[in-house]
Amino acid sequence: MGIEFASDGTVLDLESDVCGTVHIYGKNNTFRVGKNVVFNAPLYIEGDNHLVEIGDDCRIEGGIRIVRGDGGRILVGAGTTFNAVGISMHEAGDIIIGQDCLFSVDIHMDVSDMHPIYDGGTHERINHAKSIHIGDHVWIGRRTLILKGASIGSGSVVGAGSMVTGRIPDKVIAIGSPACVVRENIIWEREFGAPVVDRPFASSPDPSAVQDSGSGRRSWLGRLRRRP
Repeated sequence: MGIEFASDGTVLDLESDVCGTVHIYGKNNTFRVGKNVVFNAPLYIEGDNHLVEIGDDCRIEGGIRIVRGDGGRILVGAGTTFNAVGISMHEAGDIIIGQDCLFSVDIHMDVSDMHPIYDGGTHERINHAKSIHIGDHVWIGRRTLILKGASIGSGSVVGAGSMVTGRIPDKVIAIGSPACVVRENIIWEREFGAPVVDRPFASSPDPSAVQDSGSGRRSWLGRLRRRP
């Protein structure tokens, strides 16, 4: 692992080996990785007071970049798999991903449109950043775009090539651009032949529940351990 800091007060809390490069520039940034994690991705953080946290038993392939703003949070729940996922944050916001999610390849998400757009008459900005929330046990198909303000309910599937711009409820299949529900009350499993389990999903992680305890460890990682 290559680590480069131009930073004051940065916290590295790594319970697993991290492959790839880590570049952190700014003040009071935090990178936490839980137990039994494969983290094979470059991480780039620029700015102050950002938090990137990966729960236990995750496999992370892709890249994570925070390049503007202060106080952004990227939180990935236990047992989640990224095959080739690009998470970027061009403005401060939250990207909250639940437990046991499965992300395919060529997936991208950002809380921002990357550049500002203004009303021609008032010159007021019309495209402010919005956070992204993804529940537990969500399957995202290849080449999917998850845009600012998207919310995907637990147990749902988003089909390949879709663009998610709004709210998708629990336990549905959604496809298209923008993604729309085409099937309700579904259950999906990672493996063929696996027992079908109708999971009692908890609510998606609440951003307000993620707070630093001041002890160098926080409670959120423990709460995101994979359920049996």
